[in-house]
Amino acid sequence: MHDYFRRLIDESPTRVWVSNPTRDEAELAIEHGAVGATTNPAYCAGLLQRAPGDILPIIDACIPASDDDHVVADLVQRRVIERTADLFAPIFTASAGRAGYVAIQGAPEADVDGEAIWEEARAGRALGPNVAPKIPVTLPGLHAMESVVEAGWPVIVTEVFSLDQVVAACEVYLRVTARTGVRSPFFMSPITGILGDHLKAQAVAKGLSVPAPAMELAGIGLARKCAALVEDRDYPVTLLFGGARVPEDMTALVGSRHPSTIYWSTFAELAAASPPVARTIDAPFDPDVDRLLRRTFPDVERGWELGRLAPEEFEGFGPLQYFREIFAAGWRDVLATIAQRRRLTRAPTR
Repeated sequence: MHDYFRRLIDESPTRVWVSNPTRDEAELAIEHGAVGATTNPAYCAGLLQRAPGDILPIIDACIPASDDDHVVADLVQRRVIERTADLFAPIFTASAGRAGYVAIQGAPEADVDGEAIWEEARAGRALGPNVAPKIPVTLPGLHAMESVVEAGWPVIVTEVFSLDQVVAACEVYLRVTARTGVRSPFFMSPITGILGDHLKAQAVAKGLSVPAPAMELAGIGLARKCAALVEDRDYPVTLLFGGARVPEDMTALVGSRHPSTIYWSTFAELAAASPPVARTIDAPFDPDVDRLLRRTFPDVERGWELGRLAPEEFEGFGPLQYFREIFAAGWRDVLATIAQRRRLTRAPTR
């Protein structure tokens, strides 16, 4: 294990998960102290770009299972995640179920239907004891979350870009577990780097002149506010700060019990730089940047204040829609690859 990650473990309660890893990246991340893995619906599309040798044989093996490319895409994702979960199973066992989880999130096309999200969660959970269904914090997602928590399964809620989403999901968890008496592992992903990407896209679309570094800090501001809210209300949730784009999306959130989720490339960057380990999770956010972001972007003001979004508004919230389109684009890429590979297997030979 490289010095930085050893120091992180020795000097801080903060731990790290790896995002959307190839098989080799998962193994390397575990060597560097990763205690879990997050994935999303664009996972397999990323593997097509970065590790086609990992995923194309799986796609070819799954194609005969169905004539429906959508069914095959679901099966491919489950097989890839099952393989990743096997790598983290020893951590899950050694920690008595406190760590070693791997997330699975269903097809983006199912995200508008609470029953479909629940069915995807059931199928994912069946892959193994350390596979945790990942569910968006939208109105349909909250309905599905209620069923998952009632079943006593671990759950990761995601696509969190606002304090109102934090409260809504935590209150569902508290209500259900008060009824069942079982507090299963509960994780939540405020999305850091993606928020900055969304603001940059808005700035370009609207011709706004905003320094890029200020927009890149928006996710850190959101994450710190989520952590403060959770601690203030004593919510029984572990935050997984996700969507990291730069090392600061992790190093600016160190010092609490809440892990960060980073790509293997960020592991490697931090290992090479070996920065100091310092408590930053509750560091003051630059007030000038705070005012600039709130004044310029209504989505920041709505996300950073309570009482600005009702649950029925979560799904249409700008940053969430931006993130979901990334998922949908990745899913379309996988479907296109499946269709192409299917045509190749059916092509007549001479």
